[in-house]
Amino acid sequence: MQDFSPPSRGIMRREMIPMGHRQIHKIKNSAGFTLIEILMTIMIMGILGAVAMVSFIDYGKEAKLSVTQKRLAEFKVAISGDPQLVVNGEYIKQGFIADNGSLPTSLNDLVTQGSYPAYSYITKRGWRGPYVDSTVSGWNQDAWGTTFSYSATSRTVTSCGPDTICGGANAADDISISF
Repeated sequence: MQDFSPPSRGIMRREMIPMGHRQIHKIKNSAGFTLIEILMTIMIMGILGAVAMVSFIDYGKEAKLSVTQKRLAEFKVAISGDPQLVVNGEYIKQGFIADNGSLPTSLNDLVTQGSYPAYSYITKRGWRGPYVDSTVSGWNQDAWGTTFSYSATSRTVTSCGPDTICGGANAADDISISF
């Protein structure tokens, strides 16, 4: 049987299929993807997406840990100062203890003056805060949204960690800094 269609130029080709008196013109697609090829591609993309999500979840945990450690370090500097920052023989960041001669009773003392006297340049004593940036919401919370625990007697600031429960059976994930 002869093919009377013009020579094919790419995707579509016409074939004549004899069926008794009539002939059916069948269009045959010579280019494209089969259903199995498409399903395999979707499956591979799903597997790659799942692997990528696991990696991003791990980065999220590391990021929260890093943010919490940074905030704890900021509290340490705010309370006890930074002895490495010296200009003309004077400490730049003396901290709450050097300014007031005592430990803060709570972390709120780092952002509000309360009953502390104002700083005097003559005596070099008094509150000259805020010692911590409180304009950021959650300034006194760790990256998991739990309020930091402060103890003046043990001189520590503690985050409850990822499980958001301080101490107890899961005390291993608590993060503390001493000053």
